[in-house]
Amino acid sequence: MAKVLVLLAVLVLQVFRCTGDETSGTPDGMEEWGYLDVREGDSLELIRSQRAKHECGFHKRNKLPKTDECGYGHSLQSEFCRSEKIHRFRLMSNVLEVKSTPIVFWLQGGPGASGVGFGNFDEIGPISTTLEKRESTWLKVAHLLFVDNPVGTGYSYVDDENLLCTTNKEVVDDLVSFVKTFFNTHEALKQSPFYIVAESYGGKFASEFGVAIQKNLKELDFNFKGVALGDTWISPIDFLYAWGPLLKSFSLVDESANARIDSYAVLAASEMQKGNFLNATYIWGDMEEEVLIATDNVDFYNLLKHESNEELQYSSHKSHLGARLLKKSAPDPLTVIMNGPIREKLGIIPNSVQWSQSSGAVFGTLSADFMLDTIDKVDELLALGVKVTIYSGQLDLICCTTGTEAWVQKLKWPGLAEFNRAERKAISCDETQTSAFVKQHENLTFYWIMNAGHMVPTDNPCMASKMLKLIIEEGSKTLPSTKKAKSSVVDRHRNGLSAEM
Repeated sequence: MAKVLVLLAVLVLQVFRCTGDETSGTPDGMEEWGYLDVREGDSLELIRSQRAKHECGFHKRNKLPKTDECGYGHSLQSEFCRSEKIHRFRLMSNVLEVKSTPIVFWLQGGPGASGVGFGNFDEIGPISTTLEKRESTWLKVAHLLFVDNPVGTGYSYVDDENLLCTTNKEVVDDLVSFVKTFFNTHEALKQSPFYIVAESYGGKFASEFGVAIQKNLKELDFNFKGVALGDTWISPIDFLYAWGPLLKSFSLVDESANARIDSYAVLAASEMQKGNFLNATYIWGDMEEEVLIATDNVDFYNLLKHESNEELQYSSHKSHLGARLLKKSAPDPLTVIMNGPIREKLGIIPNSVQWSQSSGAVFGTLSADFMLDTIDKVDELLALGVKVTIYSGQLDLICCTTGTEAWVQKLKWPGLAEFNRAERKAISCDETQTSAFVKQHENLTFYWIMNAGHMVPTDNPCMASKMLKLIIEEGSKTLPSTKKAKSSVVDRHRNGLSAEM
């Protein structure tokens, strides 16, 4: 059967215990991790000893350890504060705090990139890759739940590669099984507002995952509030068609190179129309290489940057582009800590498992699914009344803003025309310059994030944190019953919503 490894940091400073045969945690109760069942084998060839395992992590916010108490620094011991000054409380004594604090479930991309590694240490977690305190951590706003997803990613592993997921639906089935187990073993968190936030390819998982949750919410029985899609690979072909013109607008290619790049998009679309999605994936890979050649290695995750060959070896977590470019050389800082102090800290990772930037096996089994879009799932989320937030870094290429705008216009959602007519408002994070623009109608909100590429929380942490607060605040409201009676997120920007939120 498939299993999940859970990393949990709890608000109430009491260790929650997960079901499963392998579990551990810190003495102060700020974290817990362990392997959990998410899938039972449905094949006669699957024997009891065969397991697929996920790695995921959960941080619970409130009262982050102070530097003078815990001495945040370069050692792992100081990363996870064990100060005796922190009191241990039983769950029920803090149940109101638990109920009121939201949970952000972070889904990384790839497919095959580690959320426990990249999302946590590179983007939004409390500690950076240097094991220093991150001032912009989303833990100040919400509990954070990370998962190495699909199985085979990061610390996740399979004893038999036949257990790897081959379709988006299989991935989502595992995720549904995971959250069901998670909330059944942490019932005090069932009333916490639950948000899915996805980046890159994670958006394909998140859109279908959100639909599955909403349709089964009565059985799952937790407080699902919405989905945020950040620079997500929702409609691959729209991004491929957008790359050439976008690169030309940034003076990165001329008309001749633009035409060559666009020809790959035409070929990919032709293969997709024939149902040859695997061939379309191969064409996508060739197209990326053409872009690198034409632009002298433009950074696919920030159009204003160019990558050296050395830098390219570290890029595989952002897209599987880097998996082909990865070279056997000195590992990057994240790989060092994940296979060093973090692995040692967890203490239950099998000797046979090595954390890596991305899983070629995971990408390979999903490669025929890679070029399929999930626009219909976003439509379904909107139709089901789920609040959907789309955000896009203006400097991203891989999941560029123009491509995102293109697939949004393909939505069949009845509110699209009104959304298009809605006024776009500017947002300032530090009150000195525009940090983003936002537009909203009913349960769809779109943020255009300035000075950010693919990883918005890394590139513009102030605006990313502010956006998260706005998403959570909007999620607490009931959708209006009429178009005239609306309480919009954009209205609050006029009322002094500041960066100190």
